[in-house]
Amino acid sequence: MKNSTKGLLALSVASAIWGGMYVASDALMRNVPPMIVLELRELISAVVLLPLAYRSGGLRAISKTDVIQLVGAGVVGFSLSVGFQFYGTHLAGAALGSLITASSPVAIAVLGATVLKEQIPLRRWLAMALALVGVVVIVGSPVGGAQVKLGIFYLLVATLAWATYTVLSTSLLRRHSALVVVSVASLVGALTSAPFAAYSTLNSPRPFPVGIVAWLLVGYISVIGMALAFFMWSWGFNHVSASRGGVMLLFQPVVGVILGALILGERVSPETVLGGLLVAVGVILAVRSTSSELSHPTETLEARPARRSG
Repeated sequence: MKNSTKGLLALSVASAIWGGMYVASDALMRNVPPMIVLELRELISAVVLLPLAYRSGGLRAISKTDVIQLVGAGVVGFSLSVGFQFYGTHLAGAALGSLITASSPVAIAVLGATVLKEQIPLRRWLAMALALVGVVVIVGSPVGGAQVKLGIFYLLVATLAWATYTVLSTSLLRRHSALVVVSVASLVGALTSAPFAAYSTLNSPRPFPVGIVAWLLVGYISVIGMALAFFMWSWGFNHVSASRGGVMLLFQPVVGVILGALILGERVSPETVLGGLLVAVGVILAVRSTSSELSHPTETLEARPARRSG
């Protein structure tokens, strides 16, 4: 199997995991404040991944310049993106949350073209424009009131932050393994989210999860949805272009909408279905278009030698 195929497969699995995470986090946040959920997710992920990154020797290869980029990736991709995603999902629901953030490929492609100088064919731009129209239809659908609209706004902010993280991490992954990037970024996210989580703890009558089911949900969104999925997403983007890999987020809304309706009983309006179909068609057309891969080595993470700093 080609490395590019493995990369697309890894991105697809990560996207499907995140689709289920919308449902898990929404169910959890019905009793636990979003910032507490975010902090638990990032902290547990860091505790799981950092020892593995240390044993691999990759942490010793981090330079001072890399530290700045890793801090930026952690703040943007973990604290801001996931934080706004949690609040948006809490207000708008799992189905809308997964559908809105499925527009990430558009933002990723734009940033990939401007920052990474990727060559994107006209067919892909047209396909992503169709997906963007789908997002507009979803946003304009008569679902919920002001609270849902605010949730949609938060989800759009999360989408932009996620695209920024994806492009930032692409340059880091040319020098470091996905394990190192995700473990350090998760630690940064946990540290920067801690003050807000502490505030939520002081102002909530029941700030922490209670019961086995609640802690199983915490385990899913942190170990599987954070550590494993972020690792697979970063690894996958080390083997395909940003514009092509980003469209794998198609699996996220499919899983999110289905599980949201079946498990949480969320109502999906006709406008939401139409918008979701437009997003899906746009993403499918985009992934089928001809793509030029990133011009950097595609060897496995295990075979890559660690780069030691000065």
